[in-house]
Amino acid sequence: MYWVFVSPLHGHEVYHEVGVQQRQFVHEPSNTFQKSSYSALSLNSFYSHSEDDQLWAAELWLRADQHDKERNHLDIRELYWLNYADQYEWQVGVARVFWGVTESAHLVDVINQTDYLEGLDAEDKLGQAMIHYTQWVDNGQVEFFVLPHFNEREFYGEQHRFALPFDVSEQTLYQSSAKQQHIDMALRISQTWQDLDWSINGFRGTNRDVQFLPSDNGMTPYYGQMEQLGATLQYLMGAWIVKGEFLLRRTLSDPENQIKRADIRAFVAGFEYSQIGVFDSQYDLGYLLEYQYDSRSRQQVLGQNDVFAGMRLALNDADSSEIIVGVLHDVSDQSQSMRLEGSMRLGEQTKVEVAAYKFKSKGDNYLNQLENQDVIELNLFWYFSH
Repeated sequence: MYWVFVSPLHGHEVYHEVGVQQRQFVHEPSNTFQKSSYSALSLNSFYSHSEDDQLWAAELWLRADQHDKERNHLDIRELYWLNYADQYEWQVGVARVFWGVTESAHLVDVINQTDYLEGLDAEDKLGQAMIHYTQWVDNGQVEFFVLPHFNEREFYGEQHRFALPFDVSEQTLYQSSAKQQHIDMALRISQTWQDLDWSINGFRGTNRDVQFLPSDNGMTPYYGQMEQLGATLQYLMGAWIVKGEFLLRRTLSDPENQIKRADIRAFVAGFEYSQIGVFDSQYDLGYLLEYQYDSRSRQQVLGQNDVFAGMRLALNDADSSEIIVGVLHDVSDQSQSMRLEGSMRLGEQTKVEVAAYKFKSKGDNYLNQLENQDVIELNLFWYFSH
């Protein structure tokens, strides 16, 4: 991932990122048509043009995988016009919006569909068509969203180790008769008060999470309608940061597809403590501890009753090197998922990222499908601008 900041003056910027990815699985595959090693290429192109109080931006993402044709995909991450003034801002087109403050999960991040064909951390998002209005208020902002198109979740093919353990039908069911053209709505209010950042948000529309219904052609993806109320809290106390995300969601009943109404309650809360100049060096070490709760069952979600503990090491060097290691531990059945991520720049035009994931499942839970899928991932990126 990279960020491009554009000055609100006349000018334009063109930026390209070419990536090579290698995934090496630790265990042998259970199926003969799956592999232990997967290679892939990516291209990310960014263009922006600014003029007075307006900005035009476009970002195109392309992935090509060695073995899994279902992972070959093209996505318009961004393609929007932005108009800004002293008290308001309009954004129209395709864009990405992030909501969230915690490390281990982002419960309230509901605007964009997750690109599950990319990182296992679910941080990558597909572009979302939107009309986005922002009104600046005292120490904060009020945002309105109109979302006229829905992106379905994409799945790995059977050739990939992260494939679902069942056949997925090519048909997709929706609760709304408008299907992908259902118009979703969202509202967010956020404010900073001294050392406290808080926000509340509401959403009504198509559920970004998919359900699977049995059919003659395997399991059929189903997207229902939902209403969601969320909140975030982040409080800075010296070297301590207290964080929390809170969620209330109601999925609406759909008698035609035998779907009952469900009320979901979830939260993730914890803290991060930063030790500056650890061991009398230039390094900073952060300690992370968070608790996840979700009223859904262990078969439906990962963070149902879990504790996350981790550390983040920032080397504070010219290459922006960083390492993070974390463990998510299920208090109910002792299942665990572990991850290690590191990144650094190699000069001005090259960046390397390394990630490793290990899964240990006990009992009947969401992690079962990742049993024996421990993996090491290496990404190398080259950047070009003109």
